[in-house]
Amino acid sequence: LRDGLALVLGALTMLSLPPWGLWPLGPVGIGLWLRFCYRGAERWRDRLEVAAAFWLGAYLLGLFWMTELTVPGWIAAVPVETLIMALPLSLVPASGRWRALGVPAALVLGEAVRWQVPFGGVPMSNLALGQVSGPWLGTAVLAGPLGVIALVGVGAVIVERLCAREWCAVSWPAVAAIAAPIAALAWPATTVDATVTAAVVQAGGELGTNVDTPQRSVRLRHLDTTNAWQGSTDLMVWSESSTSADGPLEASDNLAELEALAGWRDTVLIANFYERAVDAERFRNATVAINPETGLADRYDKSHLVPFGEYVPLRSVVEPFADLSLISREAIAGEGPGVLATSLGDIAVVTSYEVYFSELVRAGVRAGGRIVANPTLASSYSTSVVPSQSLASARLRAVETGRWVLQASTTGYSAVVSPDGEVTHRSELREATVLAGEVELRSGNTPALALGPWPLIVAAAVVLAWCVSTARKRRTRAEG
Repeated sequence: LRDGLALVLGALTMLSLPPWGLWPLGPVGIGLWLRFCYRGAERWRDRLEVAAAFWLGAYLLGLFWMTELTVPGWIAAVPVETLIMALPLSLVPASGRWRALGVPAALVLGEAVRWQVPFGGVPMSNLALGQVSGPWLGTAVLAGPLGVIALVGVGAVIVERLCAREWCAVSWPAVAAIAAPIAALAWPATTVDATVTAAVVQAGGELGTNVDTPQRSVRLRHLDTTNAWQGSTDLMVWSESSTSADGPLEASDNLAELEALAGWRDTVLIANFYERAVDAERFRNATVAINPETGLADRYDKSHLVPFGEYVPLRSVVEPFADLSLISREAIAGEGPGVLATSLGDIAVVTSYEVYFSELVRAGVRAGGRIVANPTLASSYSTSVVPSQSLASARLRAVETGRWVLQASTTGYSAVVSPDGEVTHRSELREATVLAGEVELRSGNTPALALGPWPLIVAAAVVLAWCVSTARKRRTRAEG
């Protein structure tokens, strides 16, 4: 019964994520689990069991989007992600005053690990994404998404103690939960260097059709949408795989076409090429910057590839059990940082899935990027889950870097996001549209940008080690 309740509460917690967006369910779901499932589990084995049940319920729902890429990948990922999150939580004592610090610390460590392993990490469906509509979004400027996750843990402790009617024990977690967003509001904004007009082009089309859509058709829809728009802009961003090249893109007719378009529009154009390698068995995911006067200015090849999307880990093992026709060609990884030199200055760029990785955006911004471009593609998915989580990630990246983010998706969501995480323009799914408005080119650091995640990770590790040590000492005294 206890494990069944934990499973249900795990799934309930995932409803805090987009597209559902019921952000209070993040801390509430974990808090109810702490009170009614975890409390009283004094043996480590019991704590691990109930923690695993919670996260199993969470990821059966939270990672279900993976089934549209690979059912075997989903079956393999769910237990791995479950174990990564359950292990640190199982080290938190089931009782005692230090567990109030141990819960946020365990959540931080678990998420930090799952963003790196397996296969380079799976940061989708993380707890921070569920808070973009809540009061803690702004705290990403201080400690990034892990700081937001720590506050989810603090909120869970508050819920647990309220359920247990431990009124006095709520005070310091409540102070932390309230003080953090106030401190974020008080932090000075990054410096505005210039204001320009930016346009994000969404070509439109049906969802769930990526494998059936010829690349020529996608390119023509981008051209038609751009040509139908009568406005003017300093910077234009097209989506991922908006055009293609058979062989080096520098010699392609499609590049010449885009150079002519940038010149005619008098705009810096950011576009993404599906560039087939010479052997035709592999490809590069290349984002280019094109200046209106001089043509091709720079390129960035996507460096963090999507497992089971752009390459197949352990292909020889997986192939007998899965249809890999969607991934007949594997991508060649590029090198970071993702930054493009243009006549407007340096532009940080992350392609598609890379927007989920805080460190990749940080690298591009720290290399000089004054605005962030995110060409992406979600037409492989038939629901709004992945598009809405991609937009939530863009909002987190905007806040933690203090930069505007331009997200261009072939079928949606495309958006313009301000440095405080506000979505100033957003498309609908499937529609062909151009989003245009004034944005700022900014410089300067935020605490999250300057320090990165390591101070919080180290602090969380120390806190969790302290919890384990004090619990062991308490148990030794009780036995003695």
